[in-house]
Amino acid sequence: MPKIVPIVEGPGDIEAVPELLRRILYDLYHVYDWEIAHPLKANNLTTLRNNVNSFITYAHRIPGCGAVLILLDLDDGCPKIEALSLANEIRHTYHFTYPTCVVLAHCEYESWFLASLDTIAGNCDIPEGLSSSSLAENRRGAKECLTRLMPPGIAYKETYHQVRMTQFIDLNLAQTRSRSFRRLCHAISQLITTNTTSGFVTP
Repeated sequence: MPKIVPIVEGPGDIEAVPELLRRILYDLYHVYDWEIAHPLKANNLTTLRNNVNSFITYAHRIPGCGAVLILLDLDDGCPKIEALSLANEIRHTYHFTYPTCVVLAHCEYESWFLASLDTIAGNCDIPEGLSSSSLAENRRGAKECLTRLMPPGIAYKETYHQVRMTQFIDLNLAQTRSRSFRRLCHAISQLITTNTTSGFVTP
């Protein structure tokens, strides 16, 4: 089966992103003939920009690669504008073998947990009965916000909480409250259905 190869940011993403992408494929689109490869870790947007051709070359060499998804956090700025800017930078310097897409979480991956706080509450050290708003992804410091919601003495830890909270995201609810999450879901649909093999697909 073809694989989506994710290029991600931090250590928590290594487990969490494949879990999230599988959920989007299976639960949202009922697609079972794609797999998710082990992610490549870029650390941050600056590092990716400085080494992007190497990352994409390596991704293309992974057996079964059928598409590449660059998924990183964007601390400041508009995710759509910055993703298009990065795509334009890369497409002028690299020949693509597989469809590729850039998605930037606004302001960080953990903002998507706040967008689905209703379904995460009661799990993963988050007390029951909490809910979020449509402005959840506009809040800076999502990790710190999650820590404040936890009982005293417990702090949000990416390598522990990120993959676990990902299992409780309501995909439809998160899409209604987070534009960047909606963009991610659309990007996955495009990557697995596009006929292009020569460049970026734009969600």
